[in-house]
Amino acid sequence: MASSRRQNISCATCGKTAGIFTCRGCSENFCLPHTNDHRAAIEKQMDHITRIHDQFKQAISGPSTEEFQQSLMQQIGRWEQESIRKIQEVANDTRQKLSIIVRDRTENIKDKVAQITAQLKRARQDGEFFENDLKEWSDKLKKFQPLLTKQQKIKINVDKNSIPFISKISLHDLSNDSILQSLTDPSYETNYDDDIQDECEDYSDIKEQAEYSDGEHSIRFKIDQYDRNSLILFGITSKDASDITNPFDNPTLYGWTGENGVYRAGELYQNYRGYKSDIQTDDIFMLGINCDREMITLTNERTRQRYELGIDTTKCPLPWQPSVRFFVNQE
Repeated sequence: MASSRRQNISCATCGKTAGIFTCRGCSENFCLPHTNDHRAAIEKQMDHITRIHDQFKQAISGPSTEEFQQSLMQQIGRWEQESIRKIQEVANDTRQKLSIIVRDRTENIKDKVAQITAQLKRARQDGEFFENDLKEWSDKLKKFQPLLTKQQKIKINVDKNSIPFISKISLHDLSNDSILQSLTDPSYETNYDDDIQDECEDYSDIKEQAEYSDGEHSIRFKIDQYDRNSLILFGITSKDASDITNPFDNPTLYGWTGENGVYRAGELYQNYRGYKSDIQTDDIFMLGINCDREMITLTNERTRQRYELGIDTTKCPLPWQPSVRFFVNQE
């Protein structure tokens, strides 16, 4: 029995020599030569982990992290200065208008009062004034009173319902975004109308099963390959109209496409709000969906261009579904 047991406890590496040493980590048995080899392999793994640790530690406290933070700080600073400039422009413009109004009205009153002052002074000196003169001066002074009251009715109005001329700044942590998706994976079979199929092949229906009714969401897409025969649509549609397979026939479509095209409630507009479809291979786009503010955004991370679209929820009711399509012209 003893001989049989020794044969069963063989070296885990060579399987021939008896395993006389047991590793406390993996519980495998090794012969003497392979015990040293096994330990050397563990030491090599330890060295590898140590290098990764050192690299990670250096990345955390190294200059790259500081430079990245400084870059973001500079963006915040530029936003702050631009906002201050816009505020100062509006404040100075309002001050100028106020000065003009007050000056004009005050000078008008002063001129009229000065005329009466001269008449009263001359009449008192000469003693030539009678009841009808007193009534005339009294009536004029009464007419001046509304002018003085009107002067005091100038107010500074703060329109809380107007569109803010300063864009709100916020910190957007991209680590919470959806996984970066590729737009050239031919995993989707087209099911559009025949006329659409004749012209294009829809390479990916990134419409997702997800639907959004509240909150703010973002999805990032990378263009692995793009040429002049390609056509991309970034947008959303209402779930209520999800049975319409052709996005360009969907009356709830809002989004951006090629040739500087913008869709609003299914209607195509060119260069809407300065949109330019500058798309290249390897571009990364972020589609932002903000249900609370009833708007969507599209950002090209290469050009740093950001576009916004307000959504009319009477034409595109919540919940919304992303509709991101990649077409390749087969002609």
